[in-house]
Amino acid sequence: MFAVILAGGSGTRLRPLTYARRKELVPLLNRPLLEYRLLNLREHGVTDIVLACSQGMREVEEHFGDGSALKIRLQYSYEDRPLGSGRAVKEAARFAGAKGTLVVCNGDILTNIDLTAMVEQHRRAGATLSMSLARVRDPWTYGVAEVDGELRILSFVEKPPQGEEPSNLINGGTWLWEPEMLDRIPDDETAVRDGFSERVLFPGIIADGLHVQGFEEDLWVDVGSSDRYLTATRLLLERTREELGAEAALGEGVSVADDVEFDGHVLIGRGVVIGKGAHISGPTVIGHDASVGEGAIIEASVIWEEARIGARARVAGSIVAAYAGIGDGAIVTDAVLGNGAEVYEGHVLEPGAKVMPGDRV
Repeated sequence: MFAVILAGGSGTRLRPLTYARRKELVPLLNRPLLEYRLLNLREHGVTDIVLACSQGMREVEEHFGDGSALKIRLQYSYEDRPLGSGRAVKEAARFAGAKGTLVVCNGDILTNIDLTAMVEQHRRAGATLSMSLARVRDPWTYGVAEVDGELRILSFVEKPPQGEEPSNLINGGTWLWEPEMLDRIPDDETAVRDGFSERVLFPGIIADGLHVQGFEEDLWVDVGSSDRYLTATRLLLERTREELGAEAALGEGVSVADDVEFDGHVLIGRGVVIGKGAHISGPTVIGHDASVGEGAIIEASVIWEEARIGARARVAGSIVAAYAGIGDGAIVTDAVLGNGAEVYEGHVLEPGAKVMPGDRV
């Protein structure tokens, strides 16, 4: 079985983090976001994977290569122009020589979907299309499915007006396509449009009376904004703690001075240096080779690799990207700092601020 991962987005909602790094490489628990999707596919026996991507994905190819390090076969189908969600899948599947039932998925979703069970249900139902479903509080911002008691999808509407959505079950970004789905995507310009699958292909399949099956997810997060990125971090930390049986997990070569306190779910990457009297409260992740000064306080934040948190500084509810620095005694709350950004010593950053890569405030 082949999988096509849609990975052509520019990560607009995650800026300024994605100005210097592809969204697929944004770290979650010090691993690239896309790696979780690749490992989930591999876990369920899908090892032939092709990324449908823009030219800007060269950075991702440099990181993952041919996938052999993850024991998968990874290919890259580059678009010369945006093809939309339908033609992108068709061209990538054609490029990879995919046959039979095709797994199609978004690359910016954190999920632990049981793909094996989804395939079994798909085949039992004789479905032409199966779609993962997630329950959310704001369904009007997604594609929404109306289902019966067996989760057969009766209708599907993309981003309906608030209050008019048929349910709180939304398109979770993992699908199973039978070959007929690809046959329904025209090779002319009519299919080259954003949202073709969601606005034309899926409703058309339902209208023609073909079986479209839903499959409800367990863990699902759209890692498309800074607040959702922090939510994904928290959920993963909770599950890691369940697996490891420990609240604080320290990587190789971590240096922890006297009187350092850890509270809640905390993950510290390799080579991190933590100064005397620092206090780190979870859910918090600190990336490889970062440094935390004496008496610093970090609460519910994500610190990327090689970032520097000064002595007596306080960071709360924030994301500090790679190589960024927070000066001694500075206070950063609910903020996002891009790569290499700097907050001066003693400065109190306005809550909710976004600091562009390389800027100093």
